[in-house]
Amino acid sequence: MRPTWAEIDLGALQHNFMLVKELVGVGVSILSVVKADGYGHGAVEVSKALVEAGTDMLGVATVEEAMELRDYGIDLPIMLLGGMRPEEAELAVQNNMVPCLFSIDVARALDKAASSSGCKAIYHLKIDTGMTRLGVRPEELTDFLGGLSELKNIRMDGVLTHLASAFTESTDYTEAQLSGFLQHLGTVRAHGHDPRYTHSASSISIKRFPHSHMDLVRPGIILYTEGESDSLELRPVMKLKSRIIQLRRVPAGTPVSYGGTFVTARPSVIATLPIGYADGYLRKLSNRALVSLHGKTSPVTGAVCMDLTMVDVTDVPAARVGDEVTLFGDSLVSVEQVAAWADTISYEILSITGKRVQRIYL
Repeated sequence: MRPTWAEIDLGALQHNFMLVKELVGVGVSILSVVKADGYGHGAVEVSKALVEAGTDMLGVATVEEAMELRDYGIDLPIMLLGGMRPEEAELAVQNNMVPCLFSIDVARALDKAASSSGCKAIYHLKIDTGMTRLGVRPEELTDFLGGLSELKNIRMDGVLTHLASAFTESTDYTEAQLSGFLQHLGTVRAHGHDPRYTHSASSISIKRFPHSHMDLVRPGIILYTEGESDSLELRPVMKLKSRIIQLRRVPAGTPVSYGGTFVTARPSVIATLPIGYADGYLRKLSNRALVSLHGKTSPVTGAVCMDLTMVDVTDVPAARVGDEVTLFGDSLVSVEQVAAWADTISYEILSITGKRVQRIYL
């Protein structure tokens, strides 16, 4: 096999889950988010580990993602966080999917599919309190609830919103969203609905806004990486690794990779790794990132290529062909550092780790 792989520590994943469970306390259910192939970690294996740890539900973005879990025998309730299209309603009902609902056309399709199946389908109503992405706008809520009242084969099991700015220093916008959400819940209940779950908290708000926990929380990135963990002893779940496939000694003044954006300033030893931007190791990391090898860090030199990346290992005299190199996930190079070098966030770095990077589960 190609010597580039991601080690996935399922024990670390379950450890992080238990920290979330302890943080939110008794009486708060947990919907573990496994969309985008489990943030790049492998949705099926991650979901199985989270089911074993005791998660109450799983969250995905699409029907296709939910069906992958069903095909592998995972029977826990699965929430469609990105909603669904009317033509997917029959499949959703047959496979115990719980859609986030914000379209009356989808509601009617869900009602029809439930009627055909002889069951009562459940859904969670999504209210847009300020994300301006998906959800029923507050000014449309009364009319929307009126439309739902005509549908007898579906039941509102939950109401949710999404907090847009829980990570920012100011808490004003988040507090305004939470306050508005509580008011809208009053409107929902006034129309005769009695949802079992109300929820607003994803990873950052789980830590920063305890009053956002309500009946259910939706941890995502907090399950997979230590991040800005503060007092939580979170563990990174993924280590991205490769092996040196060539070493070459070059004189000072030697350009490296496309365009010669790096030129050696001294006689150097350049290592080539079989990983590139087609594997999710971003081109933006060219001449910016560090990797770890033999307990030291070495810089990425020159442009990251589609399949290959060069590293200056001059200061690691023990380096040899076949040596293991960690691109992120150990104590020397974290995924958050790589994200900072790439001017992005850890969510992106993890979720774009490519399919041709084999996953090894520990």
